[in-house]
Amino acid sequence: MGKGGEEFIMKSPDFCYYEALSIEDAIKFKSNDLESVILAGGQSLIPALNMRLSSPSCLIDISKIKELKNITKDNDFIYIGSAVTHSEVMQNKIIIDHLPVLIDVLDMVAHPAIRNKGTHGGSIAYGDPAAELPAFAVAANAEIILMGLNGIRTIQASDFYHGLFETDIQNDEILTSIKYPILKDNQKILFDEIYRRHGDYAMAGVVANIEILNNKINNLKLVFFATGTKPEVALKTSELIIKDGYDYSNVKNMIKTELDFESDLNSNAEMKLHLATILTNKVLKLMEA
Repeated sequence: MGKGGEEFIMKSPDFCYYEALSIEDAIKFKSNDLESVILAGGQSLIPALNMRLSSPSCLIDISKIKELKNITKDNDFIYIGSAVTHSEVMQNKIIIDHLPVLIDVLDMVAHPAIRNKGTHGGSIAYGDPAAELPAFAVAANAEIILMGLNGIRTIQASDFYHGLFETDIQNDEILTSIKYPILKDNQKILFDEIYRRHGDYAMAGVVANIEILNNKINNLKLVFFATGTKPEVALKTSELIIKDGYDYSNVKNMIKTELDFESDLNSNAEMKLHLATILTNKVLKLMEA
């Protein structure tokens, strides 16, 4: 209710709706209407529309394109189609057998009703800085596969995110799949986040890609989310831990120099720095479990 008791009703702006029959159909429509946006699961887009944070001319629905709903394994890589829902990923045998950590990550994404509709590609493409999947893709050295008028383009996840909800997708392109390398025998991806209630946005989170040699960390890649405007890789902090191990003060000072912390409704920048430092130690301890 507003002042005087008036009621505020969230209502999206006017837009048209187009159900794409194929990937090529979606690309053609999008290239002819630069103000249109892709609709997959809609679990992030629809609230943004209702709050007038987005005002597209048209929604291009790609949710029924069969080529976008596959999960496949090819040699040492797993391909997840952009329209596969989170729940479908969690129940897929290829993921269970070869990338089970992704199931743990997705279990932290909102609630079952959201996971039943939200899509893997939608979360990757939307680029919410507080979301788990963009950071996971960066940590896992995933490749983002895009298709546009000029054909297929592949980009490293680490180069895909430019800023707040800003990605490398061009006006005529759609995200078709995400390519994940299968982990090596001496490799683990570990994940943790801090939140007020399960299903809430994270106050801070980290995904760690760790390689072990002779019972010691040989390679480490720390990727933080919900700390700034995009997933951020802490290379210097990773190198410090490999060399000297974990020390709260040293790690905190190093993280502070290489991450751009941004306050939000969940916590301020100083708190996020503290949480990121604590989370770093927590994922290192998970390695020993």
